[in-house]
Amino acid sequence: MINRSLFSSITDKWSTPEDLYTALDREFGFTLDPCPLDGSVDGLSPFCIWAGQRAFCNPPYGRQIRKWLERAFEADIAVYLLPARTDTRWFHEIVLPHATEIRFVRGRLKFGHAKDRAPFPSVILVFDNRRAAECLSPHTVALSGEQSHEYPQWFPPSSLR
Repeated sequence: MINRSLFSSITDKWSTPEDLYTALDREFGFTLDPCPLDGSVDGLSPFCIWAGQRAFCNPPYGRQIRKWLERAFEADIAVYLLPARTDTRWFHEIVLPHATEIRFVRGRLKFGHAKDRAPFPSVILVFDNRRAAECLSPHTVALSGEQSHEYPQWFPPSSLR
């Protein structure tokens, strides 16, 4: 039987797993959530200031992902939780040439209070505009291990050469 949710847009909003957010916040010290689930902030609005911020962004997974990624260049650091859609234009035109780190999550995340895991793989993207200029290769690929609660292990670019 075909799982139709794999090929549809039942929802484009996925609540960040709390332990994943906590680990990332501990690492990056977020000062901005430009797209909270309650919609209290419109991170795409020109009135939402990303400059000087350390943003965590788990945007709706619809057609506007590219617009959300374009805002990454305004923040000091922007960390995104997105579906791992490596076949898309936004991945090839924004992520590959500009992300400081690309962290693939092993397995499927369980978002919010969902009963089941997501029907898609996830990726954590880091745009660190403070150190982007010092990186020779902006690509860091990380795969998580079973022992890390299915979340990524972090590898600096120098360890991948």
